Amino acid sequence: MTTRTVIRFGGLCLAGGALAFLGVFAYLAARFNYPDVLDGPAATVLPSLLATGQQGRLVWAIYALLPLIWLPAGVAAYEALAPVQRGAMRLALQFAVLAALAMMLGLMRWPSVHWHLALAFERAAPPEQAVLASIF
Repeated sequence: MTTRTVIRFGGLCLAGGALAFLGVFAYLAARFNYPDVLDGPAATVLPSLLATGQQGRLVWAIYALLPLIWLPAGVAAYEALAPVQRGAMRLALQFAVLAALAMMLGLMRWPSVHWHLALAFERAAPPEQAVLASIF
């Protein structure tokens, strides 16, 4: 691949990623009252999460994987600017990778850990719900 192709692909990833984030965020805002719901207690948030159903869980999984789109964008920025600032761009690329992975891991808890907490919360007695709420 040529440098020009890498830069163009990175630009497409930035544009497509931004649109995908908007779409997923809009879906979660409409169906889950995201992000306002996150200020609520576990007794509100966890049942709301389950109420989104398997489609909501899939959307959360997509949302969690979307930060990976910034990886080719970071490579493209490196390719575009490295001739001018090679050292700084190498550091920027490393931070882009770290940020994408951290954001992915942070969002991945919703379709995985929090989903299972919500299932357990739904079946638990009030004393157990208090324990699950503290874990949440």
